[in-house]
Amino acid sequence: MNMESKLASSFSFQASSSRNSAKLSITGGFMFLAVMIFSAHDTQAQASFAPININLTYPQYQRLKLDGGYHYIDDGGMQGIILYRQDENTYIAYERLCSLDDEPPVSVDGSGLFMKGCNSTYSFSDGYPTGGPATRPLMKYRTSLTGNTLVITDEMAF
Repeated sequence: MNMESKLASSFSFQASSSRNSAKLSITGGFMFLAVMIFSAHDTQAQASFAPININLTYPQYQRLKLDGGYHYIDDGGMQGIILYRQDENTYIAYERLCSLDDEPPVSVDGSGLFMKGCNSTYSFSDGYPTGGPATRPLMKYRTSLTGNTLVITDEMAF
């Protein structure tokens, strides 16, 4: 049964109820529709990719040996991934797709202290905007660390 049929049967059922409950149900139906429309506008697309296995002992990941280090990964996400080391056990994988528009990919500022893109700046600690017009955080992918092997999956991390 499609959404229109469900709403129509819901309205016809409530119309046979008392006048007050019919008003309440119709208002609730419109509220449900409004929530669905506005929440659909606020969703972000998600990339699908095979798990990325990273051996942290390889020379190209040298920056990830220090807290605050980062590395760009081109073969994952929608526009790539920024992998950030928060501490020796915590790595965060940020989607480089701007949270505001389809702008050029988010990058790390030359200072290495924050990320920038879509005329906005983003915090490394949580991916939330710290300045500019963006209001949503960058998407984060799930990471897991076993020994010297870090795995990034296409599951969203929260």
